[in-house]
Amino acid sequence: MLIWYLRTLSPIGDGLPFYSAISALWCMQPNHETTRSNAGQRTIGTFVGALFGFLFMVIIRAAGLDIPVVVYFLAALMIVPVIYSTVVLNKREATFFSCSVFLSIVLTNTFDADPSVAVVNRILDTLIGIGVGVVINSIRLPGKYDTDTFYVCGIDDVLINDDESASQY
Repeated sequence: MLIWYLRTLSPIGDGLPFYSAISALWCMQPNHETTRSNAGQRTIGTFVGALFGFLFMVIIRAAGLDIPVVVYFLAALMIVPVIYSTVVLNKREATFFSCSVFLSIVLTNTFDADPSVAVVNRILDTLIGIGVGVVINSIRLPGKYDTDTFYVCGIDDVLINDDESASQY
């Protein structure tokens, strides 16, 4: 939120802190490999979705379409090429992010924002969140980890029977 506030003071626009927060949360994982993988997926998905969102908004404006139900129907149809593009690029793991970025751009900005400003703000929001998530996730607090105790959790009487005895499993 502090980064968003500082961004509002700059000439590059203010964006929406929601997208940064979601990106940061997605990237924060238990280990560094998963963090890097999620950051990569999110980045690729953001650029693919943003490209399609930009093209969609430019085409809609050039065609003079201003009937929301028609525009939203076309946006729903456009999901197919967005998904297909991630398959062709062999980045299937980025499909969800491509679709969510595309939809967040076209469903919230088609009728009111300049396409380039909307797309740049959406990309910046996500990249800021990815950066924050990766940095935060790389911080390790000093402490002693308990490696001698084995913790077990049972759900739905899997480990503990009704009579509170341990199951044979």
